[in-house]
Amino acid sequence: MAIVKKERKMGVVLTYLNIFINTGVMLAYTPFVLRYLGQEEYGLYALAMSILTYIALLDFGFGNAIVVFTSKYLVNGDNEKLVKLYSTILSCYFAISLASVLLMVLFYYNVECFFVNSMTASEIETFKKMIIIIAINIALSVPGNMFRSILTAYEKFILLNIVNIVRTLSIPLLIAISIIFDQSVITMITIVTLVNLAAILTLIIYYVLNIKVQIKLFKFESDVFLRSFKFSIFVFIATIVDQVNWNFGQLMIGSYLGTKDIAVFSIAILFSTTFIMLSSGVSRVLLPKVSKMVTAGASNKELTNEMIKIGRLQAYVIFLVLLGFTIFGDHFIIYWAGKEYYDAYKLTLIIMTPLSIPLIQNLGLTILKARNKFHFRAIAALIMSILTVVLSIMLVEEYGYWGVAISISVTFTILNGIIMNIYYWYIGVDILSFWKQILRVFIPMLLVFIFSYGVKGIAGIDDLFDLVLGCIIFSVLTFSFSFLLTMNDYEKGLIRRLI
Repeated sequence: MAIVKKERKMGVVLTYLNIFINTGVMLAYTPFVLRYLGQEEYGLYALAMSILTYIALLDFGFGNAIVVFTSKYLVNGDNEKLVKLYSTILSCYFAISLASVLLMVLFYYNVECFFVNSMTASEIETFKKMIIIIAINIALSVPGNMFRSILTAYEKFILLNIVNIVRTLSIPLLIAISIIFDQSVITMITIVTLVNLAAILTLIIYYVLNIKVQIKLFKFESDVFLRSFKFSIFVFIATIVDQVNWNFGQLMIGSYLGTKDIAVFSIAILFSTTFIMLSSGVSRVLLPKVSKMVTAGASNKELTNEMIKIGRLQAYVIFLVLLGFTIFGDHFIIYWAGKEYYDAYKLTLIIMTPLSIPLIQNLGLTILKARNKFHFRAIAALIMSILTVVLSIMLVEEYGYWGVAISISVTFTILNGIIMNIYYWYIGVDILSFWKQILRVFIPMLLVFIFSYGVKGIAGIDDLFDLVLGCIIFSVLTFSFSFLLTMNDYEKGLIRRLI
C-alpha cells in the first residue's frame, strides 16, 4: 500500500513536471519551427499532426476498460480474468490496426478530393508522403498503446511519466537538429513517429519483465469482448467528441480556407490542449484509486469530497492560467509567434473560457467512468459535437476560423456548464457544495485579476521585459492572496511539503 501511495504522489508530481516541461518546450520550440517553416508549411505540419492524434480514436475506449477492469480484478486477485482481458483486447487492437491502415490507403488516393481548392499541387504531394508515415505510426501504435493502459492500472506512474518526459524532450530536440541540417517537414513527422514507437517499445519491455500476466496472442473471448465493449463504447463516443472538438476544425479550415488559416487556428488549439493537460493529469492518476473506492462501496458524500478536494487544487491552476492569459496573452502571442498570429489570442480565449468548467470538474468524469455511468455524458457530448459540426459548416465560409471557434465555445458551454452539472446532481454528487468551494477559490483571484488588468491598462507593456515582469508579479500576487485568504490546511500543507 505504501508503494502504491508513493506511486500516486510521485505520479502527480511527475505528471505536472511533464506538463510544465511540455509547456516550456512548446513555448520555446514552436516559434522556432514557425519561423523556419513559415505559415504555409507549418499549417501542413499542424494538419498532419491533427490526423496523427486520431490514434486516440482508434483505441475505441478499450484503454479505460483495461484500467477499470484491471483495478477490480487486482482487488479480487483474479489473475485468470486478466489474461483473458489482455489477450482479447490485444486481438481487437490488431484488427483495428489493420483496418486503420486500409483507411489511410484510401485517404492517400483521395487527398485531392478534400484539399484541391485550398492547397497547391506541391503541398498535396508533400502531404501524401506524410500520410504514409502517419499510417505506419498508427499501425504500430494502436496495439502498443495497450501496455500504457495496463501499466496505468498497475499504477506504475513513475515509469509512465519518465517515458513521457523523455519523449517530450527528445522530439523537439531531434526536430531542431533536423532543421539545422535543413531537413523537410517530412523528416519532422518521421521523427515524431520513431520517438512514439520507441516509447511504446520501452513500455512493452517493462511489462514483459515486471508484470506477470501472460498475454496469449490472438486468443479471443467473445464474452470478455462484449463486457469490455459495453463499458468502452461510451468512452469511445467521448473520444470521437474530442476529435471533433480539437481536430475536425483544422480539417475543415484546411478544406475551405488553406494552410495559413490552419496555422493560426492550430496555435489556438495548441494553447487549449495545453490548458487541458493542466487538469487531466491528476484525474488520470486517480482513475485506479476512484475505481477501487467505487468497488469498495464508497458513498456519494465520499466521492463528492474527493471531487471537491481535487477540484479546488485544479481551480488554482486553471484560473491562474485563464486570468493570466486574458491579461497578457495578446502581447505574448505577438512576441512569441508574430503579429500575423494575433488572432490566435482571441480564438484561444473564445475556446478556453468555457473549457475551464469541465477541467475543474475533471474528477467528475473519472467518477462516472468508475461507476460505469459514463454513457449519459458520452451521448450528450456526441449530440453537442454534431451541433459543433453543423454550426461550423454553417459559419466557416462566412466567418472563417472565428465561426469554428464560436461553434466549439457554444457547445462547450451548453454541455459542461449546464447539462453535466444537472447530471452530477441527479446521480447524487453535491454539485452545489462543489461550486461553493470553487467560488471561494475564484473570488480572491478575480480581485487580483481586476487590479492587475487596471494596472496594465495604465502602465502598458512596452517590451518583453515588461511582459515577463508583469506575469511574475501577477502570479506572485495571485498565489499570495490565495494562500492567505482561500487555501485550507490540506492545501497549505501541500505547498509547505513542496517547498
